[in-house]
Amino acid sequence: MRHNKRNRIIAASIFLIAEALYLSTMAPTLSFWDCGEVIATSCTLGIPHPPGAPLYLLTAHLFSLLPLFGDIGARINFFSTLVSSATVMLTYLIIVRLVIIARDSAPDCWSLSEKIAAYGGAAIGALALAFSDSFWFNAVETSLWAASSLLTATIFWMMLCWYEEDPAPGSERWLLGVMYLFGLSIGVHLLCLLALFALVLLYYFRKFDVNLRSFSLMALGSLALFFLIYKLVIKGIPVLLLHASWWGMGTLIIILLFGIWYSHRSQLLLLNLALLSVLLLILGYTSYLLIFVRAHAGPPINENNPSTLEAFFAYVNREQYGEWPLWPRRWSPEPVHQYFYQQYSGDLDYFFRYQLNAMYLRYFGWQFIGRSGDVEGAVIDWGKLWGVPFMVGLFGAWSHFRKNRKMALVVAALFLLTGVILVVYLNQPEPQPRERDYSYVGSFFAFALWIGLGMESLVTLISEKIKSLGLLRLSLVAFSVVVAGLLLIDGRMLVVNYRNHDRSGNYVPWDWAWNVLQSCEKDAILFTNGDNDTFPLWYLQEVEHIRTDVRVVNLSLANTGWYLLQLKHERPRGALPVSIGMSDRDLEAITYVPVDSVAVTVPSGNEKQKLLDDARRSGVALPAAPSDSLRWTIRPGLIYQEQRYLRPQDIAVYAIVVDNFGKRPICFALTVDPSEMIGLDRNLRLDGLVYRLVPLRSASALSFADPGTLYGNLFNIYRYRNTGNLSVTIEETSRNLLGNYPPLFVRLALDLLTSPDGVVMVQDASGVRQPKRRGALAIETLDRYARLFPLERYPVTPRLAGSVAEIHASGGANEKAYPYIQYLEFLAARSDLRQEPELYYTLAQVYRATGKVRESDAVIKELMQALPDLKKRLDSLKQ
Repeated sequence: MRHNKRNRIIAASIFLIAEALYLSTMAPTLSFWDCGEVIATSCTLGIPHPPGAPLYLLTAHLFSLLPLFGDIGARINFFSTLVSSATVMLTYLIIVRLVIIARDSAPDCWSLSEKIAAYGGAAIGALALAFSDSFWFNAVETSLWAASSLLTATIFWMMLCWYEEDPAPGSERWLLGVMYLFGLSIGVHLLCLLALFALVLLYYFRKFDVNLRSFSLMALGSLALFFLIYKLVIKGIPVLLLHASWWGMGTLIIILLFGIWYSHRSQLLLLNLALLSVLLLILGYTSYLLIFVRAHAGPPINENNPSTLEAFFAYVNREQYGEWPLWPRRWSPEPVHQYFYQQYSGDLDYFFRYQLNAMYLRYFGWQFIGRSGDVEGAVIDWGKLWGVPFMVGLFGAWSHFRKNRKMALVVAALFLLTGVILVVYLNQPEPQPRERDYSYVGSFFAFALWIGLGMESLVTLISEKIKSLGLLRLSLVAFSVVVAGLLLIDGRMLVVNYRNHDRSGNYVPWDWAWNVLQSCEKDAILFTNGDNDTFPLWYLQEVEHIRTDVRVVNLSLANTGWYLLQLKHERPRGALPVSIGMSDRDLEAITYVPVDSVAVTVPSGNEKQKLLDDARRSGVALPAAPSDSLRWTIRPGLIYQEQRYLRPQDIAVYAIVVDNFGKRPICFALTVDPSEMIGLDRNLRLDGLVYRLVPLRSASALSFADPGTLYGNLFNIYRYRNTGNLSVTIEETSRNLLGNYPPLFVRLALDLLTSPDGVVMVQDASGVRQPKRRGALAIETLDRYARLFPLERYPVTPRLAGSVAEIHASGGANEKAYPYIQYLEFLAARSDLRQEPELYYTLAQVYRATGKVRESDAVIKELMQALPDLKKRLDSLKQ
């Protein structure tokens, strides 16, 4: 069998292996963060946050139409699995080509041991990428980074094809294809542009003699080409459209076409190649016309509304994110960033300790050394992968430089530009809202190439040492080394990473969105906080068409005029517009307003009677009499230089409440911080995952709950697929959001136990209200909580665990209290008594409640001995 056929069979096999793995671990629906937004805008061809990804949206839209999965989110997740598997396959093909170039011999002339080394090493390197932490994570959910990785790998592979063919006639087609792919990649993610410098270096090594003068010219040429693409095309074409409209764009195309015709006629080959490259680059970039065209159609998700040339210019140029410098490193004036900056002695200390070490080297270590756990802030753990992939990759880099310095420099350029250089450019402030490891997949891809080359070099080195054994034994040794590499590198990575990357049963984002939307009454206005309590809701509304009557008001977007205008005037999917009394001009110019606290009164409308009716149906007494009006004092959300300011979002909340309260329900998602509620936190009723705004002022913030409504939502409305199934992996973001449920169950149980012998009316699954004894219902609530949210997966605060244990103990069910006692003992064994006396005091209380008086007295005695002033602290705890 000749090389080409053998190589293609192995490449196809690697694709199938990767695809089988990714399909088996693929998320069955949307995931948190940007996934819900991307799926929703792909399905509806809406406008996501700047700078958008129009090519990705178009392709994902096609996948959303395929009748392969019942869940549309799964269809687009399937797209990610395919492009990721294709990237793995291309990684294999690239490594084989690098081996061919390094050996400088035809593959069909290789000995059997050399073939085993080349194909086996390439397979190990490709699968190392496939099983790496960040790449695998991107591969099983809707991810722009997966598509970006495929484009980067394809561009690199095409340049190697050109390198092998040049100077044969027609080899220029590879260069033209690369430029077209660069243009297309702009419509997915700009990260692909970082591969440009490595490819210019490859072109230089092929076409020019290496010396100081030519190298300097090459460096200037690469910068000029990057300037051409980034400044003159990506940023320049929107400027051209802004100032010369479509006539200017048409004129530019005509000039390019004339230049191409003239250079071809005049046999000016280099000029012809350059002009064709520019034309293809622009042609690929035209995917951005989707953003402009669809913005005019006014889709329900139309972020920044780039329907005018001015707005389109701002959208493409990411103006809403502002600019950041390369120096100083600690540049952000935000108070939270300034707080963290103080932990470093200077800008260099901040760069090396945080930006380089914590925000890149740590992520790099996760891939090839090991990750200590699937939690934010996880450190490098050498005990996971034993560092084998890392050491083989280092050996591969060393051997690559030894065998073929030029090609090694090309790979090194890609590795550094998508890693360390990207760190320098991003200049990220501390803290970040999430781990950013996905940003550096290009660097991990480059290192995987060296892992493959390292295995090839290792097999070759061993073969050279024992070449006297004969061809058969030599081949057996080579095969054995490759198998050992597969087991120690790929096998170990697969075993270690499989559990944390298997999201095949994770329905948490879908269920979270369902539960939030179903907590709201018809035509409600729902204030949400950020990505994870907004994008899943968008997905259900726009893709599944569930509860489209609820108007979701994202407080982060409420700082922008375009968003408030959309809320005021548009009717997405037939939903009612949000009444806002402010003029359009005032909304467009909304900004910070200096103000002190302001007392506000708004008529209650039908909200007072609704509150009374809910209490009557539940058979519970209200904590206070509802009022004919909603009264509260606005608390500005920002203090700067001792001056209080209302932020645009504060003004928006005020305007929406004033113009809509009493006319339609108004709710805040449970995830909204009280500081974002402009002082309304004592006028809220807890209904589950939302607080409803009511004309009743409770004794303390967020302290009012209707047990009937809360029970109905927690028991009959909400969905909890696989939350209690410990065999299903629930990743950290989902676990964190699921952590909001246990306090709701315990809160309901404690509320019911205020009068355990009383009766409360609750809805059953059919919607019929039935009387139930409050004490029995409290125990039923805690039993359901224990089944759905086991302590092994969902840790809770010591106070909450203590409350559950005491409730069970008070009912004589000590056996149900013991798991919580063991949990408190576990926490106590890993904490310092002097730092957390409250934990030990809670443990003592639980011991006493369950009849373990001796153990309780021992804990109290230990506390008294360690903390002489404990009596005062205990008194304060009792209070």
